[in-house]
Formats: sequence, C-alpha cells, structure tokens
Amino acid sequence: MKKLLSILLTLTLLVSFSSAALAWEPQWEHDEDLSDYKLCENFGDITLTIAVTDHSSIEDWETNAYVKWLEEVTNVDLTFQLIPYENRTEKLSLVLASGDYPDMFLSCGMNDAMIAKYGVDEGMFLPLNDLIEEYGTYTKRMFQQYPGSEGQITQLDGNIYSLPVVNECYHCSVPNKFWINKTWLDNLGLEMPTTLDEFYDVLVAFRDQDANGNGDPNDEIPFAGDYKDGWLTNGDRFIMNCFTYYNLDLDTTATSLADAFGLYLTEDGQVTVPFIADGFKEGVEFMAKLTAEGLYYVGSYTQDLAGLTQLAESGRLGASAGGYILFANLGGDVYRQYTYLLPLKGPDGFQNVTGFPYDSVTGNVVTISVDTQYPVECFKLADLMYTYASSMRSYYGVYGEDWTDADEGAVGINGEPAFYKLLVPWDESKPQNKCVLQLCNSFRDAKYRLGEPSDPNVDLYSSEGLETMLYQASLEYKEFTHDNMEIPPLKFTDDENAAMSVIKANLATTIKEGMFGFFNGTMTIEKDYDSWMATLEANGLYELIDYYQAAYDAQYK
Repeated sequence: MKKLLSILLTLTLLVSFSSAALAWEPQWEHDEDLSDYKLCENFGDITLTIAVTDHSSIEDWETNAYVKWLEEVTNVDLTFQLIPYENRTEKLSLVLASGDYPDMFLSCGMNDAMIAKYGVDEGMFLPLNDLIEEYGTYTKRMFQQYPGSEGQITQLDGNIYSLPVVNECYHCSVPNKFWINKTWLDNLGLEMPTTLDEFYDVLVAFRDQDANGNGDPNDEIPFAGDYKDGWLTNGDRFIMNCFTYYNLDLDTTATSLADAFGLYLTEDGQVTVPFIADGFKEGVEFMAKLTAEGLYYVGSYTQDLAGLTQLAESGRLGASAGGYILFANLGGDVYRQYTYLLPLKGPDGFQNVTGFPYDSVTGNVVTISVDTQYPVECFKLADLMYTYASSMRSYYGVYGEDWTDADEGAVGINGEPAFYKLLVPWDESKPQNKCVLQLCNSFRDAKYRLGEPSDPNVDLYSSEGLETMLYQASLEYKEFTHDNMEIPPLKFTDDENAAMSVIKANLATTIKEGMFGFFNGTMTIEKDYDSWMATLEANGLYELIDYYQAAYDAQYK
C-alpha cells in the first residue's frame, strides 16, 4: 500500500497541470452513447431519494431541467431530501446521527471526518471498490487522467466510500498572485521590481513621491491587504516567501486546514512549519519594518475586503495580493491600473510562490447508503455525472439554450481549439431551474475549463478577459512553485481527527495573534519569539506535526 501510494503521489506531481498527453478529449454530448445508463425499463420502476443542498439559486430540484435530463437518461424517478445551505455540515451531522438515510448523499457538505466515522468505523456507507471496477467507466477515466486520485479517496481500510468532483481550475493551482499599480510605476519612472530590495525602494517611492499624482504626497497607501474575507489578499505570503517556504494562512476564518498552521514538507519528506525554518525570523522582521514605516498598511490586519477595495477605488493603493484584482471594480479605471508582479528574489536569492497542486480532485461529493435497495443504480447514476453531457448540463444548463458547441475555428482561453460556447451568461447568484451549479460531481479538467472560446484580442481587463489574464499570469507564476513541498491529502482515523480538532482549536488563535503581533510591532522576535514558541509547543504544535508525519509516512512512503 505504501509503495502504491508513493507511486501515485509521484505520478500526480508529474502530471499536475501539465498533463497534455492524458488530457480528456471530450465527445460532444450528442455523440456520447449513454444507453448503458438506462437503469430500468419504465420510468418510475425505480425511485431513488437523494440528499442535496437547498441552495437559493436552485428553484426546485424536483423540476430542474438537469434533473429531468438525468431522469430521461436513466428512467429513474429522483426525489430529494433538502439540507439547508446555511450551516449545512452541521445539519448533515444531524441527519447522519439519526441513522435514517436516503439512498445517496450528493454535495451536501460531507467531510473526511464523517467518512471516517460513518463509513470506515460504523459501516453506514457503501464501499464502492467493486462497483467502480465493474461499472465505473467514467470514474476509471478520472483515475487514469489523475493517477493520484484513486489513492486520494481510498480510506485507511482500503475501501472507497465517496466519489469526488473534478474541477481543475488552472489559475487556482497557483492563486497566490500579487498586483502592483503600473500607473504609479510609470508616473514615477520606476521599473518593475524583481528583488525584495527593489520592491522596498518602490514602496518608499510610492509613499513619498505623490505616486497617484493628485498633488498630495501623503495620501498614498503603498501596500495593503485584508485577512477576513478576501481571496488570498493576505500580503505576508508574498513577502515571507522571499525568505523561506511559507504557506501559512492567516485568514481569520481558517482554523482547520494544514495551511492554517503552516504545515508543509521538507525536500526529504519531513513535515514541518515555517516558524522553525531558516529565514523565518528575518522575514517577520522585514514585515514588521514595512508596517512600522507605513509601507504596509497597519489597518490590513483588521480590515475586510470592502475596506481594501475602498482604498483602491479612492486612488490610494499601490499594491496588494489576491487571487485576481478582486480589490477593485472589475473592468473599471482603477482596476486597469494594476498588473501582476512575479515572485521576488529575497536577500539570499530565495524565490517562491506556494500553490495548490492537489485541488483538482476534491471533496466527498457522492456517498451511497449501505442500506439502499439499489446500490448498482445509485453508483451508475454517480458515474453518469462524470460524462461530458452531464458535466456541461449540470453546470451550464440546457444544450442549445444555455450553451452549444463552439464555432469551427474558435480557440479557447489556452489558445487550443474551443469545446463549447455559452449562449447565456453563467450566473450562480440568481434563482434558476436549468442547472444545479456545482452541487453534484462532475468532470471539468483544465482543458475543459480552458476550452471556452476566447477572442485572441480580448481586452484582458474586461470581464470577458479575466480568465485569459489569469491563465497567462499563472503560466508565469507556475515555474516558481515547489509543489512537492505541499502536503498531499491525508486520511486520519475518527479518533485522530477528534484529537487533532482539540489541538487545532488551541493553536489557531495563538498562531494568528503571534504573527499579527510580530507584524504590527506589539511583539518582537527578540523579546517574544521564544515564549511564543513555548506556548505553541504547550498547545500541541509538535503533536500535530507528529500526526501528519505518521499519516504521510504510512500513506506515501
């Protein structure tokens, strides 16, 4: 098992985001043969009850056009048990504790701990291994294209209890981007910085030389961020990765994932954290220097994305991190002032950006009750959802009304032939009854997602050009990632998850308060680092590392 998972991990890293040879070549939906998914002779001979999320943008699961298409293909009558979207994981826990299960659970907040407890320990979910082997046409295609995915969803007892969603967002694989105000650089006659020292000089110029040209040299904010609700707008990652590998997520809502504690792998496969790494103290002191000198806005540590956006839209912001330029109004005059800045070389030449190499195949999207009368039919319905026809219809709606085949000769975002074109703009905020958005399993690899037509001359700063801009930026960022240092998905027992939840709760606040204290000057490395580390140790930091190390060694070495 260890050897197999090690091989799978290696293969995953080799093909991650560059697997052209394995890339899916989809058939158009009207060419796919779905006859094998007719699961009974007459409609209604089989009825399946499925637990789903009651989302405000889905008017009615029972009458939804995508659901009606599934019923047409399968002849199965689908009925639904709705789980409220708000706090759905907690609501799902109540359903699971009741023992009164539907035939299937579909995208309703199932997590790894639930799979371990109700699948592995209590046997309430159906093992899918044999069903996959006999009926999993499209599930096995997923395993072939993403060689690490089978091991990723295999539990510690060797069984697979849930199926994931494939959603390979290329620009999400390296979303820690950084944006600098090119208009300000031009106003001051400055070049794009390539080293941390050059960046520091740029920030000083932004602060002191009336970079926005309004006649007031004191209203500029050279660099700012937010740690509440922006997508990777926490500016410390950009700076700290000039000193050491640093994937710590200081988003104040992040409390459970490995990044919330900075866990990563050394080159020789040892789980560690940045707090004890070479370069950490120097990086922290540099962040503190930026804050003390007004180069990094001290309000960044308490403001939300709306506050960051207000700084930008008022013409006062020189630079910020973000998955895209989400701190300015898309397509507006301020938005157009920013361009991406590639990772900088630090004092010792270190240059890095952290990525997310394992996020293409994620989640416990489909589970099947062990008590269902129709295990084969449930599984084949789930396998059907990985087809091109289903993936398109579940996400975009009705063929010929909401989307259709791409025009001949059209090119996609990646410059390769396009697959499809939208007839109606995609919108996940308005109530509709055509699709179920992203609330079922589907198969959307990078080639699929980049297969939407894109005019080669598209305005990159328009809404139509956003995906193209992010694709082009990600191509350049990708060479600076060290994906082998990110911890792959790990499985833990129910008891381990319970023990770690206590440790994580104890550590989360101490880590965040300490890091913010170091950055904003209320704590210093010289006076407070040793006592802070002692508190982390007392709260279980090294125990947490040991849990992850043992799981990694067992599953990947």
